[in-house]
Amino acid sequence: MFAKNTLASAVAAAIGVSAVGVAQADTVFFPYAALSPTVTTVVSVINTTADNWNQNGAYAATHLHYRFYYKNVAAGEGLLNNCEEYNEYLPTSRNDIQTIDLGGVFGSDTAGVLFNDPSINNPWQQSGRDYAFGRNVQPARGYLTVDNSDGTVFDPNGDDGETLSGEAFVFEFGSGAAWGYQAYSSDDADFRHAASQSPSNVAIMPFNEITTAFFVTPVSIDQHPDFMNNYRARIEFVTTTRGDLYDRDENLISGTVPQDVVCVGRINAISMLSDGTAARLVNGGWGRLWNYRLTQDPADATKWVPASFNVDTTAGSSDSADRFAVANRNLTTDGAVVIKLEYNTGNTFNGEAVGGTYNNSILFAPDENNPF
Repeated sequence: MFAKNTLASAVAAAIGVSAVGVAQADTVFFPYAALSPTVTTVVSVINTTADNWNQNGAYAATHLHYRFYYKNVAAGEGLLNNCEEYNEYLPTSRNDIQTIDLGGVFGSDTAGVLFNDPSINNPWQQSGRDYAFGRNVQPARGYLTVDNSDGTVFDPNGDDGETLSGEAFVFEFGSGAAWGYQAYSSDDADFRHAASQSPSNVAIMPFNEITTAFFVTPVSIDQHPDFMNNYRARIEFVTTTRGDLYDRDENLISGTVPQDVVCVGRINAISMLSDGTAARLVNGGWGRLWNYRLTQDPADATKWVPASFNVDTTAGSSDSADRFAVANRNLTTDGAVVIKLEYNTGNTFNGEAVGGTYNNSILFAPDENNPF
C-alpha cells in the first residue's frame, strides 16, 4: 500500500511481489476492477476503527462508504466514455475484514461476501444489502473507493486516522489465472500521490507471443466525485525527444501513438505503435512510458493539453503552444495509476513449449519525490 506522501510498498501481485512498510488510512482506493462472464475482481477491506458512518452518512460507528465507478464495455472499449457511479453505506465493525466478489460470481447466496463471514460483530447479513457492486453492470471496468469517518469525530478507542487497508485480485476463473495488488491509502479523497512515476522504464515482451496491455486510472485531488468521473489522462512512449522505443539491440525505432483514457481503461501496447514501428519491434524492447492528466485547451476546446500547462492564447501561437505542451509533459503535477498486464497468446514462451498460461501484472510505483 502507498500511504499519502510516503512511498510505502510495491504491488502485492499474485506472482508474489513483496510489499514493505504497510500503512493504513481513512480511505482506500482500488484502482482497477474487471468484470465479465469469465472474470471477476475480489477485494478485501480491513477496518481497524470504530470511527465510521451510519447508513445515512452520519457518524455512528456502524458503516463504511463504498463507491464504485465503472463503465460498461459491452459496446466496445469506450476509452473516452465517462464512468458512472454507484455507492452505498454498508455495515462494518472495528477490526473487521470483509472479502467481497464485486461481480457476484462467488458468494451468490451471501451478497458477494466470501469465506463464511459469520455476520455477528459486523451484521452485514441482517442489513439485506448487496456487496457485489458490479453484479448488474457487467461487462465492466472500474475502480472502488472505501472510506470511514473523516476523523472529525473522536474515536474513543484512540484509532483516529490510518485505519483502512485493502487488497484485490482480478480472477479469470475460467482459466484459473489471477493477478493482484494492494490498495492505495489516503486520509482524504486525494490520490494524486498514487500516480505512477512518469516516465517509467517499461519492458515490452515479443508481440508475436505475448499480449501486453496497460490499465490506466487517472487520479485527482477528489477520487470520488459526485455522480460520474470524467478525469482524462494520456499515456505515451517517449524515450528520447520523440515517440520511440529501443529494440533488443539498442536500435532506436520511432513512430508511437499517444492514447487517452477517461476514468479507467485498457490500452493494448501495440496500439501505441505505428504499423511501421510495430513491424520493427516484433521481438519487443523497452521504452519510457509517460502518464499525465489532460485538460481542454482554453484556446481550442477540441484539443487536450497537459493539465498543468499554461496555454499561450495570443494570436497565431497555437502551433508553438502545441509543441511547448508536448515538450513539457513532465511539468504535470498529477497523472494516472498504470498497471501493466502480460499474458501469452499461445502455448509457447521464448519460442519454447509451455503447458500453462503465463499471466503477470506489474503496478508501476509512484515517484517517491511526488509532492502529494
